[in-house]
Amino acid sequence: MSDTGGGHRSAAEAIAAGLAREFPGRYQTTLLDGIARAAVFPFNHTAEWYRPVVTYAEWSWGLLFRTTNNRLAARLGPKLLDLLAGRRLRHLLRAHSPDLVVSTHPLFTAFPRRLLREIGARAPFVTVVTDLFDAHILWFDREVELCAVPTDGARQAALRYGMPDGKIRVTGEPVNLKFLDSGLSKTEARRKLGLTPDQTTILLVGGGEGMGPLDQIARAVDRARLPGQLVVIAGRNEPLRRKLQAAPWQIAVRVQGFVTNMPEWMRASDVIVTKAGPGTISEALACGLPILLSGFLPGQENGNVTFVEQSGVGVLRKDPDDIARTLGEWLAPGNDTLARLSARARELARPRAALDIAKMLDEILTTRPSRV
Repeated sequence: MSDTGGGHRSAAEAIAAGLAREFPGRYQTTLLDGIARAAVFPFNHTAEWYRPVVTYAEWSWGLLFRTTNNRLAARLGPKLLDLLAGRRLRHLLRAHSPDLVVSTHPLFTAFPRRLLREIGARAPFVTVVTDLFDAHILWFDREVELCAVPTDGARQAALRYGMPDGKIRVTGEPVNLKFLDSGLSKTEARRKLGLTPDQTTILLVGGGEGMGPLDQIARAVDRARLPGQLVVIAGRNEPLRRKLQAAPWQIAVRVQGFVTNMPEWMRASDVIVTKAGPGTISEALACGLPILLSGFLPGQENGNVTFVEQSGVGVLRKDPDDIARTLGEWLAPGNDTLARLSARARELARPRAALDIAKMLDEILTTRPSRV
C-alpha cells in the first residue's frame, strides 16, 4: 500500500483486521508502504506531496490520471517503477519472504508480482481495487491470483482492461470492521458523543487530512440556518480546526479534529457532506447515510461520483451555497429524499467486505499446492 490517498492504507488495515478476526493466530500480516520504503529520493516522499498537489493543483492530478490510463502506460509503468523502487523492493520481498502478497495500490500490481517471480518466490499475488467505478488500468494484471473489486462498475473496467472473468470477485470496498452494525440507534449515538439527541445531524468531513472547502461549506450551512446541528471533522488540519472552533455560529456546530471513532459520528448523523473518496463513500453506505458530494479529485474520483449518482445514494454539489440549498430541500418537512437515499445506501452497503476478502485469501493459502 501507500499513503497517497484513495484509502489504500485503510483498506489494507481492514483486510489485516479481517484475517485476525476470522482466523485468529493463523496469519501474521505486515503492512508495507512501498513508495516510502522502496522508492529512491525524492520519490519516497510522494505521500507528503499528495495533499498540497490535490489541494492546489487538482488539474495536474487529473492530467496525470488521463495520460497514464492506457495500455502503453500499463506496459511502460512497471519498467519505470523498477528503476525508481525495484532494488529496495526486491530486498524487502526477500527479507519478508511472504506466503501471499496483497496490493491495495495501483502502482503495486504487475511490478511487485514480477519482482516476486524474479527472486524465485511463488507466493500468490492478490489485488484489492479501491477505485469504485472507473478504475485505472494499472490496477489490472492478468497474472494475479485474484482481483477483488468494490462494484460491478469496477468489474466492467477490469474486463475492459483484459482481466480474466474467473479471477474477478465483486466484494465491496474493505472498510474498518467497526462499521459492522453496533446496534446503536442515532439517538443513542448522539447522546454518547455529547450531541443533542433529538436534533437532525449533518456531518461534514474532508478525509483524514481535512481537505476541501470545509470552512466555506460550514459557513454556507450556518448562513442558511438549517434545522439541526452540524458536525465538522477537520481531520489533521489543525489550522482549520482552530479557525472553526473560534468562529461564531448561528446554529449548533460541533468541530472535531482527527477522530478514531468515525463509525460513531456517522451513525449519529442523518446525512454526510464529503469529497468523493472511495473509503468515505463506502463507510457512509455501511451506515445508511445519504451522500452529498462536495467535490472530487479529477480522474481518480470521477468514477466515484458516477457511482454515487447512478446508484441513487446521493448527488454532487460543488458550490457551498448549492450544498446548503440542497440540504435545506432534503431537510424540509414532508420531503422523503433522505429516507429514500438512506434505504438505497443500506441496500448497496457491504460492510463485511474485509471479512469476505480475508476468507478468499485463506482459501488461496489453504487449498492451493504448497509454494516455496
